Amino acid sequence: MMDNWVLYPVLFGSALLISWGLTPLAGRLALRLGCVDRPGGRKIHTRNIPYFGGVAIFLSFLLVFMAVYYYYALDIPLEPRRLMLGFSLGGGIILITGLIDDIRSIRPGLKLLGQAAAGTVLAVLGFRIEVLTNPFGGEIHFGAVMGGILTVIWVVSMVNAMNLIDGLDGLAAGVAFIVCVTLFAVAINRNDPLDMVITAIMAGSCLGFLHHNFFPARIFLGDAGSMFLGFALSVIGVHGIQKSATVMAFLIPLSALALPVLDTLMAVARRSRVNRNIFSADHEHLHHRMVRLGISEKNVVLLIYFFCIHLGITAFVLTLIPADYTLIILILIAMGIMLGIKTLAFIEEKMSVRLRQSEKESMVDEETGLSSYRYFTRRVIEEINSCDRYDKRNFSLLIFEIKGFIPFLNRFKTNEVRRQRFRAVGQIFQDNIRSSDLVSFLGDESFVILTPEKGQGKEYLIERLKTIFENMKADLFDPVSDREIEMKIRAVDYPGNQGLVHDLLRDAMEVS
Repeated sequence: MMDNWVLYPVLFGSALLISWGLTPLAGRLALRLGCVDRPGGRKIHTRNIPYFGGVAIFLSFLLVFMAVYYYYALDIPLEPRRLMLGFSLGGGIILITGLIDDIRSIRPGLKLLGQAAAGTVLAVLGFRIEVLTNPFGGEIHFGAVMGGILTVIWVVSMVNAMNLIDGLDGLAAGVAFIVCVTLFAVAINRNDPLDMVITAIMAGSCLGFLHHNFFPARIFLGDAGSMFLGFALSVIGVHGIQKSATVMAFLIPLSALALPVLDTLMAVARRSRVNRNIFSADHEHLHHRMVRLGISEKNVVLLIYFFCIHLGITAFVLTLIPADYTLIILILIAMGIMLGIKTLAFIEEKMSVRLRQSEKESMVDEETGLSSYRYFTRRVIEEINSCDRYDKRNFSLLIFEIKGFIPFLNRFKTNEVRRQRFRAVGQIFQDNIRSSDLVSFLGDESFVILTPEKGQGKEYLIERLKTIFENMKADLFDPVSDREIEMKIRAVDYPGNQGLVHDLLRDAMEVS
């Protein structure tokens, strides 16, 4: 039945038109039910956007797939029938789980349970990762039970990879379309008609929806849609592994999905490092970070499309070269992506430092020559938010009280001389803090330094400033004042002694 090459464009076009037509209807239904995504927090959009885009993709895929199934019913062997059942049952479980989460948010554990149930359906129907060739020779046999467990892990991983990348208009659907086109080319190369049918239909469903979802989006996939896309791609991957038990069959979908997969792994590592729930949302995904660099949302999506096209072509080329070299090339690809992500982090850090330095220079108090209290307050609030976000992060406020300093200044008759003397003392703090520290005048003979507890920490900074002050005291003050002036130091840690920090902020807000 599949020898007719006209079939695949027809399937692609049919799925595209059905998805294109169903998507606005799904959006209207979502609006009627009040199932919309509201802006705020980590969400970048500016208005309420309806969900249920995933419903349109699921229905368009299922309708076209069932039409093929019933048209060729007499010619279809058992395997496609089981795959059809797996797509229907597993995809239905995923869709229902996602819809419940879209309408009424559910706990991550329940969502994970629904994903695992969809993977279990595949394993029970016989679609399991049971045998893989060993790159160093021989075969690895996992058996039915272990193969089923690996299949569930694979499905859950792919589902969450697509779910997590769905953060910008058109991103997840566009990436899924590119991956489907890649896997269609791979299926042609290994002469697999069933995968060609599935990927052609999926590609058409994604592209039809993308017309309504590309920036500025009129409808969102929702968790139901992004998770179904991940499930569909995972099924294609499992089927490819069954058709060819080589490691390459396992690595091809991973290569095509390398960007969302690595982004997911980094998210898990990032949240585990700070003892956060790995399923909790944050604003640190690759696409969020690129937007923070000043790249427009539309251009970020197009840039990620380009990366995925590059990775898709690479994945296809891997099928054309000897298997002995594929693992090495894949490692090089992963290293290249990690290098790119590390470079992005480096650029982010440098831009952040420059922006902060520019802010610092523009918000200097004219009288003291130090950072203004208003800017200092803002930085303390930023540090408190960072500490609350990352459990293991903290900072300290070091309060240097110079007893007798104000009476010493009042001995001078002119304001200009008093200002010069004051700035000479303030310059000691300004010149001897680290780039990560910030100093301001607290009032009442006190200077305050904000210091994140990094490197050698606050004790080093206290000891250093105390020694420098004692060494320079004779030059700063006359002999009589020198004996009267004394420095007292207090250190306030956050988290820890939070009360004094909040008192400081309250006073700062009154001053500003």
